[in-house]
Amino acid sequence: MIPKLSLNKLIDICCITLIALIFLCKISLKWTKVIPYSITPFIFQYGLHPYINFGLQFLISLILITAWIKKEHTVKLSPIYKTYIYSLIAVLTIQTLFQITLVNIGNSVLIQIAGLGMAILLILLYGIVIPTLFDLKKFVSYTTQISVFLVITSFLCLPLFLGEMFRGGRFTGFFKHIPHMVSATTAAFIFFFPNLFNDKKWTLKNNTPLKLIAILVLGLSVLLTSTKAAFGTIAITTFVGIFLFGSKKRAVRLFKFSFLSCFLVSTLLIGAPTTEFMYNVTTGKTSFGLRKAQDGVETRMEEVTRGWSMFEKSPYFGLGLLYKFLNNKEEGIEVESYNSFKDPHNLFVSAAVIGGYPLFVYAIFGYVMMIFGAIKGLNQDDPNIQVLGLFLLSHLPVFVIYHAHFSLGGMADRIYWLVFGYLGIQFPQRYPVKSVFLENNTLTLSKESF
Repeated sequence: MIPKLSLNKLIDICCITLIALIFLCKISLKWTKVIPYSITPFIFQYGLHPYINFGLQFLISLILITAWIKKEHTVKLSPIYKTYIYSLIAVLTIQTLFQITLVNIGNSVLIQIAGLGMAILLILLYGIVIPTLFDLKKFVSYTTQISVFLVITSFLCLPLFLGEMFRGGRFTGFFKHIPHMVSATTAAFIFFFPNLFNDKKWTLKNNTPLKLIAILVLGLSVLLTSTKAAFGTIAITTFVGIFLFGSKKRAVRLFKFSFLSCFLVSTLLIGAPTTEFMYNVTTGKTSFGLRKAQDGVETRMEEVTRGWSMFEKSPYFGLGLLYKFLNNKEEGIEVESYNSFKDPHNLFVSAAVIGGYPLFVYAIFGYVMMIFGAIKGLNQDDPNIQVLGLFLLSHLPVFVIYHAHFSLGGMADRIYWLVFGYLGIQFPQRYPVKSVFLENNTLTLSKESF
């Protein structure tokens, strides 16, 4: 006899599946030498086809949205966050209707509506439904376990599949493309970081030396992607996180003091050469890791200029959520038709291209809300909330040179909206819990809590 699942158990299974799917849908099995490049609609780029990814999300979203409607909510979202989300959806809908009738007349109406539907589903599912149904502590725990496992496994398999794990001199691991590996490594590093500051007694499971090795492997994996923005992200995480996460252990306090001392001494001794090196890397005079030298400033400005030229084609209505795919084909789009050269690589310009002036203004408001969201998360006492605030804080510079986050198939986009949603929860000013650690899904209270 099949046991009957409770509603809460069903919700947990669905949420865990969606979190795992964020990473698993971008896995490449090219290294097996058996999986072909593409078999529509099952395999694409040696891994799971986007059609399967979308299909699973749609099916699971129906279950979760139904549960969200029926379930009595104990977790409330901030009124400001809810107002922004629902008004953003309204703006996207209105702009899409204008684009269908006035801008993208030669393109399929059904495809444009489908693009709007996927964007709305992304925002609602990952920005509202999951954060209000799925426990924050479980979200942090499962995201940490899945991302850390995939990244460390990729690193350990380097000697076996070296030729299959680099592309253009940059580490891709078991993932399809460099951006996927960058998203996975930075998420793994940031989410795992609080585990270094655990007050529990040393045991085989609570093995501090192994944790230090793990964080070093994760940091090295980020460096192997040769992505300057990712390096900046983990640098911010390390510097802020080392003072953010508390511990009564004398060894940890000594470690923090030693880190600060080394940082100050290093700044005095090698500050100027380091600054010069980073300037040369940014301007393309020096290579970074295994990546060839590239003038990042000039490249980004070319992309921004190209994006602004696209925005000027339809400044009031925008070109649409699927403008990178649309090629004036009435019959629709193919996965292979995606054109990354249409990406302005700037949050605000990207939003302007998609939705014209209205979405451009909303992107500015959204960025301001990200800043306050990061501060809000860092100001809590629960490490699970703090790590989300730290994630958002460390990504603030990245958002500026990234595109608008409306891709239901995007790996980073789903992680970002989950972080937005959990930080959009209406938390009390201070949590009564001083220490909540991530192992074994158990709650550990310190004496200061009472």
